[in-house]
Amino acid sequence: MARMIFHYLPGRSPLHRWDGRCKFLALLSVTFSLFPTSLSTLAFHSLWMIIGYLTARIRIKPMMRDLTFWGWWLLFLFLFQIFFSTGERFPSLPWLPIGREGVRQGLLVTWRLGLILGYALLFTAVTRPRELVEALTWFLKPFSFIPGRRLALMVSLTLRFFSRFLDQAEEVRLAVRARLGERRRNPLRRAKALALPLLRRSILDVEETTYALMARGYREDLPSLLSPLPIPHLLPLFLLWAVLLVPFWL
Repeated sequence: MARMIFHYLPGRSPLHRWDGRCKFLALLSVTFSLFPTSLSTLAFHSLWMIIGYLTARIRIKPMMRDLTFWGWWLLFLFLFQIFFSTGERFPSLPWLPIGREGVRQGLLVTWRLGLILGYALLFTAVTRPRELVEALTWFLKPFSFIPGRRLALMVSLTLRFFSRFLDQAEEVRLAVRARLGERRRNPLRRAKALALPLLRRSILDVEETTYALMARGYREDLPSLLSPLPIPHLLPLFLLWAVLLVPFWL
């Protein structure tokens, strides 16, 4: 079964047609607006994130299925926060080693990280890798001392290989499960059955990508032909900035 997270999902929604540079600025804006924050601000961002997924016409239920691992990770952070935080305990549950401040801080931390992850998934779902490369190259072009084209390519390849790594891990896990590899009692042998094929596939992907760049004549000294930023695409960005200021005004 194909995974949806950290992949570009083709579509013709307004978010898909939005300029990649504006989408990158929007992602940075919503991320920084989450620090510092409160429960009401997080609820406000959750509402807008749901609106963003509905606008992009992305099915949330299949994507939630692929976020099982990240859900367990957030749950671990929440439990770690509430059990290792100091503060006033619950009067009705004096035997429970958790306090109100720990629960509040744990909820804030996990909710904030969940929103950051959700916004990142929305960005990768509506932005082509080429758009991301062009956006980063455009932003770094005024800084001549920074190799913008190389940095943009590195960021794009990192996202690509990360999503590919997750897909391959799922494929290897299903292959091992089909061969009854999960019934092995030795945990080292089970880890070996997962790690070695995954490592081999990752190295082959890197090698194929290197040959593909060489075959296409990739050079960093070539001029980048970037289109100017469309003025109408800035209007939704200004609207987003105004919306992000609402919790601070309240």
